[in-house]
Amino acid sequence: MALPPRPARPTSYVSMDETSRALLESSMESSLVIDVSGYVLAANLMAAKLFGMETPGELEQANIYDLLPRDSADSRRARISEAIEAVRSLRFEEEVSGRSLVHSIVPVTNPWGEVTRLAINTLDLTELHRTDEDLRREQQRQIFFMESLPGIVYHLYPDQSIRYANRYFRKYFGSPKGKKCAEALNCANSSCEGCPPMESMESDRTQEWDWTDARGRTFHLQCSPMTDSAGERMIMVLGIDITDRKRAEDALKIAHDKSEDKVRRRTRELERANAELTSKSTRLVAAMKKADAATRAKSAFLANMSHEIRTPLNAVLGMAELALRVEDPSRKNECLGRVLEAGTSLLTVINDILDFSKIEARKLPLERIDFDIREVLRTALDMHRLHAADKGLTLVAEVGDDVPLAIVGDPGRLRQVLVNLVANAVKFTEAGGVTVRIGVAPGGVDTAPGSPLTLEFAVADTGIGIPKKKRRAIFKSFLQADDSITRKHGGTGLGLAICKLLVELMGGTLEVESEEGRGSTFFFAIDFSVGDPEALEQDRAEAATAAPRPGLRVLLADDNALNRSLAMDLLAEKGYEAVAVENGVQALEAVRRERFDLVLMDVQMPVMDGITATRAIRDPGSGALDSEVPIVALTAHALKGDRERFLAAGMNDYIAKPIRIDAFYATVAGAVNGAQAPGADSVAGAGVAAGVAAGGNDCAEDRQEGNGCPAFDRGTALEMLGGNRALLGRMDAIFLRDTPGEMEELAVALADQRWDEALRLAHSIKSSARTVGARRAGAQAEQVEFFCRQQDHTSATREYKALESEIRSALEFLAREAAPK
Repeated sequence: MALPPRPARPTSYVSMDETSRALLESSMESSLVIDVSGYVLAANLMAAKLFGMETPGELEQANIYDLLPRDSADSRRARISEAIEAVRSLRFEEEVSGRSLVHSIVPVTNPWGEVTRLAINTLDLTELHRTDEDLRREQQRQIFFMESLPGIVYHLYPDQSIRYANRYFRKYFGSPKGKKCAEALNCANSSCEGCPPMESMESDRTQEWDWTDARGRTFHLQCSPMTDSAGERMIMVLGIDITDRKRAEDALKIAHDKSEDKVRRRTRELERANAELTSKSTRLVAAMKKADAATRAKSAFLANMSHEIRTPLNAVLGMAELALRVEDPSRKNECLGRVLEAGTSLLTVINDILDFSKIEARKLPLERIDFDIREVLRTALDMHRLHAADKGLTLVAEVGDDVPLAIVGDPGRLRQVLVNLVANAVKFTEAGGVTVRIGVAPGGVDTAPGSPLTLEFAVADTGIGIPKKKRRAIFKSFLQADDSITRKHGGTGLGLAICKLLVELMGGTLEVESEEGRGSTFFFAIDFSVGDPEALEQDRAEAATAAPRPGLRVLLADDNALNRSLAMDLLAEKGYEAVAVENGVQALEAVRRERFDLVLMDVQMPVMDGITATRAIRDPGSGALDSEVPIVALTAHALKGDRERFLAAGMNDYIAKPIRIDAFYATVAGAVNGAQAPGADSVAGAGVAAGVAAGGNDCAEDRQEGNGCPAFDRGTALEMLGGNRALLGRMDAIFLRDTPGEMEELAVALADQRWDEALRLAHSIKSSARTVGARRAGAQAEQVEFFCRQQDHTSATREYKALESEIRSALEFLAREAAPK
């Protein structure tokens, strides 16, 4: 087959001015100009090197099709033909002799639109591709190295996520995907403040320390700040298991201690008389120091508590005394209402003081409900009117006319801030008065419900003022401006610290302006939103009138005898007719036999749990006489997401355990009256929050944080039962009767690893313990329940031993309580 004739060699090359030639030569890419036959008319040095030539002149006398391999020449000829025919620029990539090239072909036309020349720019990406491949191989080598290390390696990012963990880490701790650092490592410390990896990230310096995990294994960790391949900062943590070395060191230390002990014993034998005298003297000095420290600690504790407790307690006592003196029933009821408000505020203050570490750690949840800010201000000032009147002071409230009637936020926390600030102002003012001002921040307000709203608060007094150098100290815990003020006015100095933390928790900043001898003004601004006055008024009316009719037929399903007895007593008090069953199967059979106005359904029961039973009742084919009967969950699960899970199963609402009487009756009323399932700000939700604050699930959390947990909280247990001591006594008797047997069954279930049964028993013991106020036993039962859910036999057995001790203490305590006095 004959080859087509070669195009004639051009007789002249392209003419270029000096500027065009300079631009061509300065290009870092290969640049050349060819005619339509492929002959090079102009080229730069980079183009000559690309084709293996020394100078552009050599290339300008060649045809590019002759310089390329046959396949590449055919491909190039087709691309150039395409550019000529379409009269448009082309860009394409190709591999030529092992090189990765990117070409750009631009056709040049004459005045008649005919293509006469083509400019070709070529970029050689070979070295760049080789660099990328080398980098990928280096990364693979690093990953292989980290995967093969006999220690843990993980990458920690500023959001506390672990995005890479090596094989040793995954084998020991499991996959960290979707978990925070503390959860992935099963860290016992719930606060990350002071954690060396976090400090290393903040200081950008390498940190080393020894860390012991929850299983008792000790690792020597090195935290090195670095940047990942995406340019994001992270910490690479390398850890070597040094448990055996630590144990060897401990054994060596024990042996050393034993040797020293032998030496000391022999020395004491030689100098017995002198040693005994020295020992007695040392013990006496140590005992005196301990006694002195204990006395100071007791005094400090009592002083610290008195400040926040005294103010609302004064209002309680003053209003109670006033109620005893007045004869007018309406005035007496008003005084008693103020006593209730002050007592409630007192309980809130006590809870906040005891949970101060939670506020400081920003773990305190905030409500978002409609409330009347004028009512909040009135109740805050009413608590201090008697004290102010005794000192001859005025209490003035100024609320701007543009402040809406209803706003959305947390009235309890706002009231607590105002109560503390007004208490301080009254305490440190001897003449004049205290003024509280509330106004809308500059810029006005949109009155439509849901619109954003910023309110400014100021509490001004005409008191002693604060020295400039002391203004920072007053916001610190347990500090006041100086010792003389503490001796003269008393108090803990904790009030302003709580105010500062609460204001910051609500998104504001508490500041002070003061002039010594002329008074102080504390001010802050908080973001709210405009509420609905009609909805607020409707909520008040519904709360006042909502009460189901007497004779209500109620089905109670709960496997815990103590909980059944408590709920049956509460229902009987309202005149309701109740039927009790012990599991979901019996509940389903009951609704098939009879009609009920309401079903109270425990969530966790044997045979059939409450959620399964609810789904069955809601099924039209279940045989239930009324598949739409209101169903309210009885549960100790009051965590975020549980409410949605219960509603999805067909329940109308839920009541948190331990049961609080007010929340119990309110939720029953709402369910029977057809009210929608409440949100987090409803009466039932308030009961949940109160239950937690009063010693629910937070006891175990407090213990982990090092705050301790009281073994018994009978006051809260009695409060949850509405102050009914006889009812609490019946709960005690049921606990004494049933709990020993449940503990024995739990031990057998754990030994046989029957996890469903063990989980049910631990859950029942937890609920019973909290109902009678055995907080520590309830917390320990929750630990057993957790490990049963994880099916961790070793941990569950270990926690069961601790639970045995706590239950034994609870049984002994309740037995003494029940004994005749």
